[in-house]
Amino acid sequence: MSSRAGMTVDRVLVLSAAALVLSCGEGREGPGQAAETESAAAEAPFVNADSAAQAVTECSYGFLLYGTGSLQEEPRVVGTVAGRVLEGEDAPLLRVSLGYDSVPDDGIAPEASLLLVSGTDSAYAYNLQDSILEKGSLNEGGTDLLRPAAYVIMNEFFIDGPFSDEIGADSILFSGNAEVDGVPCTQWLVDYRGGSRALWSLGVEDHLPRRVERMITGRDGEPLSVILEISGLEINSGLPDSLFEMGMPASEVIGYSAFLTVGTAAPEWTLPDRHGEEVSLSDLRGRIVVLDFWATWCGPCEAVMPAVQAVHESYPGDEVAVFGVNVWEDGDPAAFMDEMGFTYGLLLNGDHVAEDYLVSGIPTMYVIDPEGMVAFVEVGANPDIAALLDEAVGRLLRED
Repeated sequence: MSSRAGMTVDRVLVLSAAALVLSCGEGREGPGQAAETESAAAEAPFVNADSAAQAVTECSYGFLLYGTGSLQEEPRVVGTVAGRVLEGEDAPLLRVSLGYDSVPDDGIAPEASLLLVSGTDSAYAYNLQDSILEKGSLNEGGTDLLRPAAYVIMNEFFIDGPFSDEIGADSILFSGNAEVDGVPCTQWLVDYRGGSRALWSLGVEDHLPRRVERMITGRDGEPLSVILEISGLEINSGLPDSLFEMGMPASEVIGYSAFLTVGTAAPEWTLPDRHGEEVSLSDLRGRIVVLDFWATWCGPCEAVMPAVQAVHESYPGDEVAVFGVNVWEDGDPAAFMDEMGFTYGLLLNGDHVAEDYLVSGIPTMYVIDPEGMVAFVEVGANPDIAALLDEAVGRLLRED
């Protein structure tokens, strides 16, 4: 995803993008000399780590993020993270600074050049180079502003059941001892259900994570790793509330939303269908329009497509028009839909429409009312999407 916060974000995202394929790629062979332990004994370090991490209510640390193989060509990312878990809230308070430990070719300074803050109701991204501040409401997808920090935040400090995936992994191998930031650690190679792999370094005394190497396979089959090392870890030390507020001055403040909000006018568009005929939103005025932004390579998109098909089959076409808007595609969307038995409308070449509709991830669904206003939006593969779409469309039909 590109960002208005500037080149710093795009460079940081190189390593993050590589890590995003962790659950899909095959892992490379782990370190030599690893000996598999008995199952119960192998789980024990992560049971201890899970308990220790759940006792953390707030923490701060420095970090180093870097890659192996061809990812070594990218600058190593450095910075700091501070976070606090809020009782009864899904998301923690966060403050992340990002920079580089050397000056890359584009001349970006090594000191922190991007500051990200997530408070109780809004998230912020402050580009220190250009003095541009982006602000987004958490209710409008403002957490997207934190994406550059996705792989420098040790999520295990901030979530319930932090090491449940490791405890339930296919195999856990003891891989020796190591020191990270002067902290004695044991190393554990984990093969997860689903095929991904990671090497964890856990503190001998406190059982908390100090390093994780996530192993992936590049497009050409090259074994790669994305490695996060943390230093100076402090837990439950009483971080000041002001740390999670954005008080930076900026020459420009940009409002951010990950989607169009309900009640705003839906941007006009004209797109070709599978037969080459043009379809325009203005031509559909007077009908409810359901748009599902998707791609053939997107597993979550496929998961929600039956719900879109159900809407298409449940309502007359002269009252409700249902379309899948194909975006970011390198496959054959028409063949895919035919193979899967989906018969609702298909619109092609929707990348520019996705930009107008602030689509930053797929699937993203919109319901547009007969007057052309946004009536419903959902980002991601919500398991309740069938009921949500049915409720949104049914409500509009009752109002009509």
